[in-house]
Amino acid sequence: GQCVINCPFGALSDRSFMVDVIKLISSGAPVYAMVAPAIEGQFGPDVSVGMIREAVMKLGFRDMYEVSLGADFVSKNEGQELLEHYEAGEKMTTSCCPAFVSLIKKHYPQVLKYMSTTVSPMTATGRLIKAMHPDAVCVFIGPCIAKKSEVIDSITFGGADYAMTYEELASMFEAKNIDPEECTETLQQGSKFGKQYSVSGGVTAAVLETFKEANKEVDLKVKTCSGALECKKALMLLKVGKLPEDFIEGMACVGGCVNGPAMLGKSRTFLKDRNGQIAKADDRGVLENVAQYDEYGINMTRNHQ
Repeated sequence: GQCVINCPFGALSDRSFMVDVIKLISSGAPVYAMVAPAIEGQFGPDVSVGMIREAVMKLGFRDMYEVSLGADFVSKNEGQELLEHYEAGEKMTTSCCPAFVSLIKKHYPQVLKYMSTTVSPMTATGRLIKAMHPDAVCVFIGPCIAKKSEVIDSITFGGADYAMTYEELASMFEAKNIDPEECTETLQQGSKFGKQYSVSGGVTAAVLETFKEANKEVDLKVKTCSGALECKKALMLLKVGKLPEDFIEGMACVGGCVNGPAMLGKSRTFLKDRNGQIAKADDRGVLENVAQYDEYGINMTRNHQ
């Protein structure tokens, strides 16, 4: 989606599902919002995730869930998958960023066998919501335009049904005269590690945290790729068998999702606001957070329907 915001002629635009979502809400359908891990700080330094949830429900959504919760599921599953690859002497790449996945499929199909088969945090969160609420319609809301393509490509995966951007959510708030700053609710569903999935290096840190929590010592070498150019270099090395690292974390946006094309806050103060909010979150472990939902038996592989 970076081409949309960088085109000097404004000739490009992303597809919007906002009208479809509004119609579903108006029909009384049980529509659930899922906010991406970059949400902290998006609506100002004093607007917490819980306040956004309250505002979202005022719009008519049945409820709102943090995709950082789904990220915790991904951390656990991808950690197990990475361990299997490592013990077999094989390399592995992440599969969270849809633009990175698209890059592999289109230009480096030879390394597809190394790509994680774990679903994205968006799909994991959608599957969890639908396990708890079988009739739910799930709408991802984040800073990423590529997620709209992922929804279309993975509609049979049982995760998200629609995708919107933070900009579209803000316009819905404005249309309904809803100010998140006037809300008071508190909420934390994801761990701090899940919340940092939106920052380059965050996925790796979360996966390594699962090893630590499980008391497993794994001497991994990791290549953290921030931006498409670094992703291309690492994938080329992997393709020709010259990659020294064991694990590639690929993010198409420089710095991670916090620099996504549909972010509301793009100034230096945004990251300060974001980090200040995340610092207030509790220190729950990734594995203990996921364990709360064991009864739902969420399948974490992409080929599951």
